Amino acid sequence: MPATSASPEGGSRYQAGRRVTLIAAGINLFLAIIKFAGGIFGHSQALIADAIDSTSDLFSDMAVLYGARQGSRAPDSKHPYGHGRVETLVSVFLGAVLLATAAGISLRAAQRLLSPADILTPSPAALAVAVIAIGLKEWIYRYTLRVGRETRSRMLEANAWHQRTDSISSLVVLLGVGGSLLGMPYLDPVAAIGVSVLIARVGWELLWQSVAELSDTALSRERVAVIRKAIRGIEGVQDLHLLRTRQAGPDALVDVHVQVNPHISVSEGHRIAEHIRERLIEDLDEVSDVLVHIDTEDDQSFDRGRTLPLRADVEAQIRDTIAGLPGADQVRQIMLHYDADRIGVELHLPLALAPDAATGSALADRLRAPVRRLPHIASVAVHFVT
Repeated sequence: MPATSASPEGGSRYQAGRRVTLIAAGINLFLAIIKFAGGIFGHSQALIADAIDSTSDLFSDMAVLYGARQGSRAPDSKHPYGHGRVETLVSVFLGAVLLATAAGISLRAAQRLLSPADILTPSPAALAVAVIAIGLKEWIYRYTLRVGRETRSRMLEANAWHQRTDSISSLVVLLGVGGSLLGMPYLDPVAAIGVSVLIARVGWELLWQSVAELSDTALSRERVAVIRKAIRGIEGVQDLHLLRTRQAGPDALVDVHVQVNPHISVSEGHRIAEHIRERLIEDLDEVSDVLVHIDTEDDQSFDRGRTLPLRADVEAQIRDTIAGLPGADQVRQIMLHYDADRIGVELHLPLALAPDAATGSALADRLRAPVRRLPHIASVAVHFVT
């Protein structure tokens, strides 16, 4: 697959995100226009503040479109884990934009409160605009949130809550304008400050979550517990440790060490690992990749087994030690079992060397004794095979 192409799943996610974001952008453009008009001609500072927020939403929507497009690209040689972090970077941008917008609105509203003579009483037209904005924003919030959850896009979910915040801010504007029409004009700039607080809260939460994701913060305890339970339920898994998780845009990545029976074959251990990977990706929507390390023991301590020699040295020592003994030259295979800081040895010889139990036992004892005296050797078993 070319590096710039999108995977089938990523392509469908992008198309869904693009559609909902373009609809949201169109609604935000319409709202920005009628809010500015209603705020200027209706003398409502809170409505103008809400219009600025809707204008910033347009830039946010463009950023979301970019993030969705880049995040849907397939993995390549420079980005082997995919491009999901692009969505995270866009979320950081969205959070920063929201905080800056909130600061600007608060500053202008505070200046108006310090100059009471500049406060104008809004007209009923401003009230009507606020009602329209609440209805449209609530609809686009529900639509965007549904698509975000279906595509597992935190960026789209964040944009949905951004839309919900705008709906709430328009409600605050409605209360402020209504209060001003009832003879309390100071409620309009106060409402503007209230809007800015809501915007700042969402911006901070979005920024904090995205920065945590960029720093490879683990998934929630609940999700990690689900992953741990799923792994323990797979046949052949005796225990697990060093379970690590992280988020990459809409996807979760999992690394885990799994303990299995030390006497199974390498191919069986590999199959268990593949089964773990397949099960987690199939059963957990957010998991896109799993790296499984097969262990025969709990190797969390780095010192365990680090001084043990590898096969070439161990096998050479064994063959040198038994050289000249009966049957030594016919050892077909030497199997090694590493366990903590000791090694178990199996010697495989032809069945013809043990025509009866007594002969086989005597030959096994002669081969076993010198090997047991070698450093690091914990046990020696001799098998006669066909």
